[in-house]
Amino acid sequence: MVIRLCRLLLNFIIKEIVMLAVFRQRNFSLLWIGNFISMMGDWMLLVALPFYVFQRTGSALATGATFIVEVIPTLLLGSVAGVFVDRWSRKRTLVVTNVLSAVMLLLLLFVQTRGGLWLVYMVAFAESLIDCFASPAYSALVPLLVKEEQLPTANSANKLGVELTRLLGPA
Repeated sequence: MVIRLCRLLLNFIIKEIVMLAVFRQRNFSLLWIGNFISMMGDWMLLVALPFYVFQRTGSALATGATFIVEVIPTLLLGSVAGVFVDRWSRKRTLVVTNVLSAVMLLLLLFVQTRGGLWLVYMVAFAESLIDCFASPAYSALVPLLVKEEQLPTANSANKLGVELTRLLGPA
């Protein structure tokens, strides 16, 4: 029984060391950290915008509309955006999408009144649209940064990042 527990513990430690090895590659680590921070912001925004709309309007309809506007681009372009990204430079796509995302978020500074609700909807739509292109660019860039034998580990690290941001971002 003790030997079996030791083997399980040793296997776990070996797997963790293998997982950490992919982070020794500087470019992958920088990309992973940047994407983690970006996804945290995306999840915060996904929760914060509808909450903000409800606080400003008190309307469940306006709040629901925010969720709908956030989902529409993914439904319409989620499956085809990757085709375009495959034809473009992945690095340039990530830079452009992150800059556009920052510009869109800056527009939220101008939302002061109830009449500015259209701006919130526009930003929610644009952020979701931008993410339709950023996510496939990120996924397509990973195999270019790690060795082929590290790809399953890199993909696991990416999935871990996605799930952690999904858990922590809205909190």
